[in-house]
Amino acid sequence: MGSTAASFDLDNIQGDIWPGLLKRYQKFIFFTIDNATTFKPMLKRLVDDEVITTANDALKDRVAISKVAQAQKGKPSKPGIVGSFLSLTETTIKSIHDLLPEHDHIQRAQGSSDIALARSNIAFTNKGMAKLNKDLLFKDDPFLKGMYADLHGEGRDREEQWLSAFKSDSVDGVIHIAGTKHEVEEKAKHLVESYLGQKSIVTTIEGKERCGAEGHEHFGYLDGVSQPLLKGLDDEAAAKPGAIPQRTRPGIILFGHDGEMDNEPRLMHPPWAKDGSIMVFRKIKQLVPEFDRFLEAEAPKLHLTADQLGARIVGRWKSGAPVQLHPWEDPVAKETDPAKKKELATWNNIEYPTQDQFNCPFASHMRKTKPRSVIDNDDKFDIMRRGIPYGEEMDVDEKKGTKSQKDRGLLFVCYQTSLSNGFQFIKNRWINPDTFPAGKKKFTGGKYPPGQDALIGQSLKNPIDEDDKLLHIMVYDDHDKEHKRITFDPWIEAQGGDYFFTPSLDLLRKLGASA
Repeated sequence: MGSTAASFDLDNIQGDIWPGLLKRYQKFIFFTIDNATTFKPMLKRLVDDEVITTANDALKDRVAISKVAQAQKGKPSKPGIVGSFLSLTETTIKSIHDLLPEHDHIQRAQGSSDIALARSNIAFTNKGMAKLNKDLLFKDDPFLKGMYADLHGEGRDREEQWLSAFKSDSVDGVIHIAGTKHEVEEKAKHLVESYLGQKSIVTTIEGKERCGAEGHEHFGYLDGVSQPLLKGLDDEAAAKPGAIPQRTRPGIILFGHDGEMDNEPRLMHPPWAKDGSIMVFRKIKQLVPEFDRFLEAEAPKLHLTADQLGARIVGRWKSGAPVQLHPWEDPVAKETDPAKKKELATWNNIEYPTQDQFNCPFASHMRKTKPRSVIDNDDKFDIMRRGIPYGEEMDVDEKKGTKSQKDRGLLFVCYQTSLSNGFQFIKNRWINPDTFPAGKKKFTGGKYPPGQDALIGQSLKNPIDEDDKLLHIMVYDDHDKEHKRITFDPWIEAQGGDYFFTPSLDLLRKLGASA
């Protein structure tokens, strides 16, 4: 079952799934449904009033940015908005370009030269979907349980670190608004006043692009580079230099398309789920001063600089350039051509040797979360990531210190059609076990397995063995010609979240009309 652009109804898919909502600022409004009978007409109005942003709308935003940028050639350009890694094809630009106003009539954000953006999507927990229609039965076990039972009850999350809103079982859904700050705040206020009602709000959480470090998360590394390219939607972009050579079947991300559960009918969701996706939301605090001090202390023991050790832990330099291809210095730092800099920073055509970790450790974040040739089914475990940082930058005193003083981190968001193959699988089978990838102990010195994901791994709650009380990663010391074990405490604290179903526009209309 092949996929072409004609296979997709881009007015039926919510835009954050694909191609992604552009965001300098994002607000997540988590709500409860007290009365489904009164909520459903409001849901219908959200669709009828075109409040929900479609994939087509999100493409138009990208073309609008492109149109303004073309008109401003020769002028200083600002860094790209979070979520803008998708490269527009000439076909897409031509098909939309002339439908938009002239560049000087495209509305600008308040106090900025950015185009004004405030785009909304909506999604529901399993409990929320049951309130809307108890006959729509989901087949994904982690989704049915919810994140609290899945990652706290059976996983490694800590009760004391979770926000109370996500422990209360009161969240039925989320509306998230992305774009430019003033416009997002105004739209969020309008949505609460005119649609949701203040009494239904459980909590709100804001994320924002880092000032002066756009596109980078708080540890300092370029984020969102290694995204799957969907067959039929990203084919032209996939032909560009440095693109990941593998194509992801669209059903891995979107229900009702080729690849969903390997096209096994008994495992696939019914037609009502088509063009929807399961969204993960997770608030992750990052312990930045602690991470920085660790790099400074441990790097000399491996005859590395802090930046070199950080690149090995992440799998990329802070610029985004892959350490497997550039093990000793960041190539972006000495490149002067802006186009070449971007190409080096976003290069994703990487393959890892199966029998060595000389350049990039087996337990690096990159190799743990996208192991490439280590696994046979190359796209089955893909997820589409749409996160954004939150919190303030470190001040001078905090930078000098060893402990985090403020709450900052990542609002992690991803989409997939199977949590059991996607987010949950990656976290439980790849990130946290020190034995993945399997059978590599002989290539890491013979004594210890590769280790946990050195960036986002979590500790066991009640370790018995001494070796399990700390996380570890095996790193090759090129000076001493040996693999060395580094131990560490986690650099993150999971503060909670949930699993949500992001329905198609058609299903939203049907749910809204069923009152």
